[in-house]
Amino acid sequence: MSFWLILTLLSVLVASVATILQKVLMRGEKSDPYSYAVVFHLLMGLVALTFGLVGGTDFSLFQGNIWMLLLAAALWGTCQVFLFKALQLAEASEVTIVSGVRVLVTIFASVIFLNEVFTGWNVFGTVLILVSTVLIANRKKGFTFDKGLFYTLAMAFFGGLAIVADSANVQQYEVLAYSAFSNLLAGLFILAVYPKTFTQWKTFVNPSFLLKMLPVAVFSVTQGMLYLFAFTYGEHTAEIGTIRQASVIVTVLLAVIFLGERENLWKKCIAAMLVTVGVFFLS
Repeated sequence: MSFWLILTLLSVLVASVATILQKVLMRGEKSDPYSYAVVFHLLMGLVALTFGLVGGTDFSLFQGNIWMLLLAAALWGTCQVFLFKALQLAEASEVTIVSGVRVLVTIFASVIFLNEVFTGWNVFGTVLILVSTVLIANRKKGFTFDKGLFYTLAMAFFGGLAIVADSANVQQYEVLAYSAFSNLLAGLFILAVYPKTFTQWKTFVNPSFLLKMLPVAVFSVTQGMLYLFAFTYGEHTAEIGTIRQASVIVTVLLAVIFLGERENLWKKCIAAMLVTVGVFFLS
């Protein structure tokens, strides 16, 4: 088995576990998504920084376009806030499936800003992803566009744009350096936009809170690095992007096993398969 394939499969499993851990942390209406997002990004940045220092990474801040770096940080910070808000109100499996819309945003943004080609198969994949989104929203009482779905779509929108920014930035920065910079700046961005979050500094330094957040940060950084490093082992972009979407199915299965999310299980399974196939045609 090729090493790039091993890295990609590991990133799928780690990403799914990270999503489940995020859902566990955000259970309950009283949890604050802004505080969690700030600590999440700052911890991710510190973890990436630690890995980079151990590995001898070049941490030159101005080796790339600083404005694109700031844009990516702002997009990821906004994306993460919406993700945590979505996980407060919706099931982890639903959030994961609907977040497939992020691929559509990435494709359209790539066509507009990077002059990439949008083929007939891409259109077919787009339709499949949209159908999966409608299937998840169409519950027992009919189509429901609630806050959980809105926050998930908003997360997908900003996340899709952030991926396009990443694709440009990672060509100029080393992977670990870029991960550290973007996450630390994303945390600071959230603090700047929502200064009231800083009043909860006691929560940020609470050992029990940090211990709960640390595993999520470690898993999230690890899956990101595995995914990015897989690209360094040859031209397998389409294959890696396609295989990564298996995280949708893995997350649905993990949510059923560990979180008991069995409501509308058949719809979730069909939607998970549709979004995975849809992204295959978009890859």
